[in-house]
Amino acid sequence: MTLIKKEFKFNFKNLFIWIIVITLFNMLYASLTDFMIEKLEFFVKFLERMPKQFLSAFNMDVQILSKPEGLIGSEGMTFMFIFFGLYASMLASKMFAGEFDNKTIEYLLIKPYSRSKIYINKIFVIFIDIVLLALVFYGSIVMFFLMYVDQDYSNLVLFGFFLYLLTTEIFFASISVLISLFFQKRKLTNSITLGLLFFMYFGVTVTEGVKNTEFLRRISVFYYMPIRDIVLNQKIYYFNIFMIIILSLLIVSIARKIFEKKDIII
Repeated sequence: MTLIKKEFKFNFKNLFIWIIVITLFNMLYASLTDFMIEKLEFFVKFLERMPKQFLSAFNMDVQILSKPEGLIGSEGMTFMFIFFGLYASMLASKMFAGEFDNKTIEYLLIKPYSRSKIYINKIFVIFIDIVLLALVFYGSIVMFFLMYVDQDYSNLVLFGFFLYLLTTEIFFASISVLISLFFQKRKLTNSITLGLLFFMYFGVTVTEGVKNTEFLRRISVFYYMPIRDIVLNQKIYYFNIFMIIILSLLIVSIARKIFEKKDIII
């Protein structure tokens, strides 16, 4: 319990900042929703002038934007996917690779705790933090839609956004933990996970419809969590979410074995 309290306290400031950022973004998009729908004809003419790849990158088309959930579901979810993936990966690298960079891992390991317990406590804190941020997203977007949006909208769509963002966090946190233990350098870990995040997201959205890139699209987690289907058809891919979480748990289990057995480089 002492280790958990220490980790929560150490990471609370960053979590609080991200909570403010996510809440403000949700307020912005919710407050603009009715205005965007009223001015849809103007925005359609504007979108027709934009490059197709740019529109694909942000899931922007007339069908999506004509829905009350369309603004947050297009440009908004692009930012959210990146924000949530970034937060989760940076949190994990701070809690693992950061221990090596700050030379505190040696001090931590001489305490009367097993490596397994240290690892589990850190994973627990990461999980609680990313769940809290996802819940803040869901709670704030529901609240602001109630406050600002007069159009008929679906709470199921908003719930789908929440599930996809939480799944994104879990996946990139697990990847970051594994990379942290391999390289034991926070800066390198952040660079790799950030590159992977952008590659996976924009590799799916920008290359949509390009046959030669279909394989690359299929290895991205975002390929299996399409926003378009949620907004237009209210379809959530629960099985895909389940499989991504199972994969993430497998990665976390592999990382645990590495943490328990690998020599510590100081």
